[in-house]
Amino acid sequence: MTTIPAPQSGVYTLGEPLRNDAPVAAVYTPPPNEAAREELLLQKLGARGWGRMHHFRYFYRPEWGASNCRPLSPRATEAFYRFVNCLELPANCVPSLFLTDDGGLELRWEKNGTDVQVEFSPTAIELYLSDRAAESCFAHTDASRLGRELSQR
Repeated sequence: MTTIPAPQSGVYTLGEPLRNDAPVAAVYTPPPNEAAREELLLQKLGARGWGRMHHFRYFYRPEWGASNCRPLSPRATEAFYRFVNCLELPANCVPSLFLTDDGGLELRWEKNGTDVQVEFSPTAIELYLSDRAAESCFAHTDASRLGRELSQR
């Protein structure tokens, strides 16, 4: 029969470099509604859409890209979440999410043969429907209403 040796006293102690307190500024504290937003994105846009939004939020910092593009706009993000919360996408729809050069978000999908593109810029929401070949512009405050209307279309 083999016996396990008793642990030495230094085995379970932290080394000096690890004993210092972590810098508070580097610790990420998510907003209170972050978990609900993560779940909303997974439900509505799938893992791919969730992953793209995650990258846009955490990895695209000021002056990204070849032309020094802007990071994700908080105004565009808020309007986007209100829109997505009210949007019902068709079954088997795989939407695409893009970060625009000015820090906005663009959501695209196809519905009944029509390409639908909704861009959330820092100042407004722009809608393009391919079957009408027309663009429309809306205020951020119209995000929820627009999401509901596009769900019924």
